Amino acid sequence: MKRPSFQFYPADWRNNAKLRRCSESARGAWLDVLCLMHDSDEYGVLRWPLADIARASGVPLKLLKELADRDVLKGGDKGCDAYIHTPMHARKHGEPVTLLDKTDGACWYSSRFLTDEWKRKVSGGNTRFQTPDHSPSHGEVKGKVKENQTPDHSPSQRQSAGATSSSTSKTYSDANASGGEPPKITDPEEIIFSYGLGMLVSAGTPDKTARSFLGGLRKGHGDTALIDKLRECAKAKPLQPLEWLAAALPPGGKPARKTEDFSKKDYGTEIRPL
Repeated sequence: MKRPSFQFYPADWRNNAKLRRCSESARGAWLDVLCLMHDSDEYGVLRWPLADIARASGVPLKLLKELADRDVLKGGDKGCDAYIHTPMHARKHGEPVTLLDKTDGACWYSSRFLTDEWKRKVSGGNTRFQTPDHSPSHGEVKGKVKENQTPDHSPSQRQSAGATSSSTSKTYSDANASGGEPPKITDPEEIIFSYGLGMLVSAGTPDKTARSFLGGLRKGHGDTALIDKLRECAKAKPLQPLEWLAAALPPGGKPARKTEDFSKKDYGTEIRPL
């Protein structure tokens, strides 16, 4: 079932230097092309000649050529190079993944759509580095991370401080491989940024925004209150978990004590479904 909408980032739209070089008409035409790519069976990719894309989107061919010349619309009528995405976390490069294979035929794509689709596929998995076992809609993901490799990475650059799920990922992978139960996580920071982050990002919240939001809740309410609300949010399954958490933990709350013994709590089991 196709999604009825796609995530739009106003700040990225306004600050994209390549897009700002295009005329107003070309920028408007780009929205029509994005809608066409969103409806494509291969998400974010159109394997048609540029003239066909112009007819299908209802925009003049010259505007599509302008977008292509400015490297906003990527690809070519006579083939294009592979699109390789290198995720980053904490200013460190993760394992590169090939989101689109090199082709000799007509192929045009949106790099942002390919990256966003890849994010949706990996969010909420055992590890934020591991590509999914099934093929995503934009084509097979290459360059799978080696087993038990835990480099720091996220689908987009992160500037906010926070824990990663790398150590958690390894223990979960080992448990799954042996058929046993994964050990419970007792570190509150790891719980919040392993599960809370995945829940927010999978619902469409940009990674940087989600990390900043969770960090603010930790500072304002403490780990205990935040983990309790993450558990409630996981059970409630709201469409917009960020808004749900913001209402449940409004600004001005009293932080919890930092000395609480989290090893006595069963958070790992209850929050794991995220």
